[in-house]
Amino acid sequence: MSEKEQLYELLNMLQSRQIGIKDFAKKFVKIFDLEIDYNELSKREYEMFGEISDISARFSDDPEDLKIPNVYYSEKQIRNEVMKTLNLLK
Repeated sequence: MSEKEQLYELLNMLQSRQIGIKDFAKKFVKIFDLEIDYNELSKREYEMFGEISDISARFSDDPEDLKIPNVYYSEKQIRNEVMKTLNLLK
């Protein structure tokens, strides 16, 4: 399976709740930031996956962290971004 396919699989797994948010965030960031050849992606995929990677890298489930604006992102925010991305890339 290509890295691009792995990213789509992770998005679908998160949406269907087959993977937890912490595992999703760790795996998505690793593949997008370190492993994928960006030439595999369309410009739109690159931009949208990049946004998911950025917010996933800053995921926190600590309520105190989430009080700091624009630093950490909640599970709900990541799930919303994933849903938006899947809908736009269909």
